[in-house]
Amino acid sequence: MVKITGFSGSPRKNGNTNFLMETILKSAADTGWETDFVNLNKADIGFCEACDACHKSGKGCIKKDDMQMMGEKMKEADVWILGTPVYWWGPTAQLKVFTDRWYGLPRETFQNKKVILVVPMEDTEDKTASHVIGMYQDSFDYIGVEIADIIVAKGVLEAGAVKSKPEIIKQAEESVSKIQTKMKQMY
Repeated sequence: MVKITGFSGSPRKNGNTNFLMETILKSAADTGWETDFVNLNKADIGFCEACDACHKSGKGCIKKDDMQMMGEKMKEADVWILGTPVYWWGPTAQLKVFTDRWYGLPRETFQNKKVILVVPMEDTEDKTASHVIGMYQDSFDYIGVEIADIIVAKGVLEAGAVKSKPEIIKQAEESVSKIQTKMKQMY
């Protein structure tokens, strides 16, 4: 069975990011996939200290926080959803701290993974999301993770505003079938 885990960097419990991620997870569950959702705003994940102990010891990061559990969730999932609203042309601190800590994870955490990137924002200009998307495209190229879909929701400042954008909701609902098609082509 395919497993998909969503990692939300949104500080809003009922915001646009979580709504879109939950839409994707519902579509995945309807397909028979196992689903999981992580609210990074509630997680205890400390900053990377750049001490390099994770690589020197070969045992991963020496910090004892929720990142060990997150690493296991990442390893167990076939597909990840990363969601973040655009904050000052970048991801939220919650998602950035989470991804910074990937440095200490074993390489096998990233093998054969696919990701859906969910990026809602107030602005209506594509370029406003370009830094978030570019950062993750470059990062995923570096670690060998395939971006299966990118969902950008423009003009959605208020919590729940994305619910009035049926074309974005449809894109979220269809992203699982895109991944299924790609997986069938692989095997």
